[in-house]
Amino acid sequence: MQNDELMRRVHTCLIAEAELWGAGSARARLERLPGVIAALSPAAPDRSLFNCVVPDSLAALEPAYPKLARAFADAGVRAFTVWVGPDDRAMADFLAARGHKLDSRPAAMAAAMSELAIPEAGDLDWEATRDLGLLARINDQAYGFPPPAFEAALTHWPPEGSWRGYLARVDGRPAACVIVYESPDGDCGVTGVASLPEARGRNLAGRLLGRALAEALKRGATSTSLQASPLGRPVYAKMGYRELGEMGMWEHRVS
Repeated sequence: MQNDELMRRVHTCLIAEAELWGAGSARARLERLPGVIAALSPAAPDRSLFNCVVPDSLAALEPAYPKLARAFADAGVRAFTVWVGPDDRAMADFLAARGHKLDSRPAAMAAAMSELAIPEAGDLDWEATRDLGLLARINDQAYGFPPPAFEAALTHWPPEGSWRGYLARVDGRPAACVIVYESPDGDCGVTGVASLPEARGRNLAGRLLGRALAEALKRGATSTSLQASPLGRPVYAKMGYRELGEMGMWEHRVS
């Protein structure tokens, strides 16, 4: 599978994530404009991860930006981010001129399923779960987010049912989780990968992701994509994910 096609699938996964954030809590909603989708999550007004814009291009973002900025402000959102593709200097400059600052550079990573070295489960105690609140709590505790964060932004699944949750336990207690999205074109998009601090060093999340990927492969997935933090990059690279370039999360925050 060519890198251009894999990058397209990364973008599709980002759109699906925006749809997850934009449907995950009582007052959350989506703004859809030509070539742009935005998630508004007033339940977590200071967390730009959940209040995000995914544009197809600068040409689509420019006319949509004023309306989107007003929508975030009217919803009481104090921080929102715009996802910028690798090496898109023009979009980065456009956002910088409007007060955005580069907040993070996750790596776009993807692979054909046939390229992966999927980790064995070994003695992993794991299960599929629909307990979204539990998955959200694990993410908050893993990343040290003060509330409101994941647990406020994710209280229920989107209605279409393409999202799945996976849980690993240690001594019967929840310890790690993975959330995946299975797209109509056969991609298994990955997000919400987290391990509790006291459970790290056992490759729980990596082995659990392996189980999620194996399940997706059974259902016909042909590729997988994600956005990786610096700590996650070597883990995913070892599994066979290709680095496709650094994304930019350009945040606008009201002090």
